[in-house]
Amino acid sequence: MSRRAATSHRSEERNRPGDSARAAHWAKLAIAARPRLEGLRFGNREAGLKEVAAGFGVNPQTLRRALAALKFVESLDGEKFLKGLALRATPVAAIEHIARWHAYDRAAALRAARRLSAGDYTVAALGAAERAARAAARPAPIGRSILHRCRLRVGPVLKRQFSGFEFDRRSGRPSQEPSVDFRFRPPGAARWTIAAIILGPYRDARLYEIRLGDWIVRALGLSAIYERVILVVPAARLKQASLKWMRANGIGEDAFDIQIIPP
Repeated sequence: MSRRAATSHRSEERNRPGDSARAAHWAKLAIAARPRLEGLRFGNREAGLKEVAAGFGVNPQTLRRALAALKFVESLDGEKFLKGLALRATPVAAIEHIARWHAYDRAAALRAARRLSAGDYTVAALGAAERAARAAARPAPIGRSILHRCRLRVGPVLKRQFSGFEFDRRSGRPSQEPSVDFRFRPPGAARWTIAAIILGPYRDARLYEIRLGDWIVRALGLSAIYERVILVVPAARLKQASLKWMRANGIGEDAFDIQIIPP
């Protein structure tokens, strides 16, 4: 075997689930850290997460990823199709690929999870397969003009709700800040405490259903940073679909707000 082939082979093996203690570290980290974060709410949540992360010698984003991955894996524990699979021993990046896939094609994601556990996927191969599946689902990009019109419609409604709050008027944000559509904070506060994101908008109505899980996962991620997160949907049926998706995946209905602001 040539040196280049041997190096490639070793790289592939390192990416296979279960071959490294590092792969399982995220699960152990999340299980140990989660009790220390229980009960933290609102303004204490971010400070508490940073303190716990520092105690474990990791950065806050690493801890967030571990916690989110564990929550997703636990949501799959009741799936008979996945009985006996050691998903907690796979790399956290692999779990993130499965979670994204699960958001728009549950059946394909579960099949991929079985292949991952069996060692049929490297992390890179799994990511490539998920991207191909996403492209096949034809999630058409959001037109800037559509998003702009939607923000012009939604913005005044939210501003009335938070009339006593400061509104973030910046059109651009530093790369380390997550992308949201609107942010608010109490007068004089140092941090933005309320974030709102708009589901879509899409030209093709079918994409609201296909991409719904992606948006729910995004809202959950933002709830680790902001005290209150609002997912804005254009119709009551999408709010009901969101709540159904959350119940099916073991997520409490109070994890974030869902507001209906019709076109």
